[in-house]
Amino acid sequence: MLNLGFGEIALIVALAIVVVGPDRLPEMLRFLGKQYGRLMRASNELRRAFMIEADRDEAARRADALRQRREQARKRAEEARNRAIERAQLTEAGEFYYQETGAQRPRAAYDPNQELISRNGNDYIRTRSGQEALVRSLKADGTVTV
Repeated sequence: MLNLGFGEIALIVALAIVVVGPDRLPEMLRFLGKQYGRLMRASNELRRAFMIEADRDEAARRADALRQRREQARKRAEEARNRAIERAQLTEAGEFYYQETGAQRPRAAYDPNQELISRNGNDYIRTRSGQEALVRSLKADGTVTV
């Protein structure tokens, strides 16, 4: 701690005996030992208080990070649920096709977000497999076939 050698310690003891006297030296050393103990206890308590506060701050940061991740996961789950609900709803062209034909709605091949494709007077929808299904056709006399 102080890197004192034997000679330096002997010099300090000799000075203490001369200055304080041999009768009061044990009493003074006992007093200094008690004060040193109190100082060490206060130092340890202060160090422990700093460590507890640092741990508390770290725990608070971790809790905030977990809270943010939980909120992000909750938002992603809500967005996925909303997308699933939107996909389950038919577009206007799909509703028209299945209402007019009375056909059963396919499950896996049907893309609910399909677009209505108009070409040569006919309207088509594109399924998930990429094929086009005829929805309605315009005849020469002006009538529409579904």
